[in-house]
Amino acid sequence: MFKYTTVKNFLTKDECDSIMKYSLANYELKNATVRGDLVPDKKSRVSDVAFINYDDKFSFMNDRFKELLFPIINIKGHELNFENNIYQFTEYKVGEFYDWHIDVGIQDNQKTRYCSTVIQLNNDYDGGELQLKPDGDGILTLEKGVGNLFVFLSSMIHKVAPVTNGTRYSLVNWFQTKPIENYKKTLI
Repeated sequence: MFKYTTVKNFLTKDECDSIMKYSLANYELKNATVRGDLVPDKKSRVSDVAFINYDDKFSFMNDRFKELLFPIINIKGHELNFENNIYQFTEYKVGEFYDWHIDVGIQDNQKTRYCSTVIQLNNDYDGGELQLKPDGDGILTLEKGVGNLFVFLSSMIHKVAPVTNGTRYSLVNWFQTKPIENYKKTLI
């Protein structure tokens, strides 16, 4: 069963630089909140974010996600939903972090996020490691690399360690599932 994977060089350095430059020039970053709260929870998370639809400017990203994720994430009778694909552009400055958490939300008694994705846009910072607890206890630190994509189940406990030098930029996204139309159910 799929739990997590790393895809090195999902985006090129030039693509990452273009996304950072475009995002910083065209969007206002705001204090990040936790679980949809209106007020930031500075004990759990300190970072700035903007929610951006890149379909017009960087439409190739959705195509790459579909090509990559469809073969590795199989859910009987369901597929990943790529509609209304909004990214969270995130900035972590020195001392900023996001403590241990999960990304699964509940809406209308259904889980709203199946898998989480993080694209590392730069690596000229220290600290700020993305860490997972794949089995709930041991800690796995994911390897830094410009353009690396990290994909993991939204129910997996994870965090971003405090940045100790420089500024960390990433793109975060969450994919839901949707039933496959005309999916044939069998007893076998």
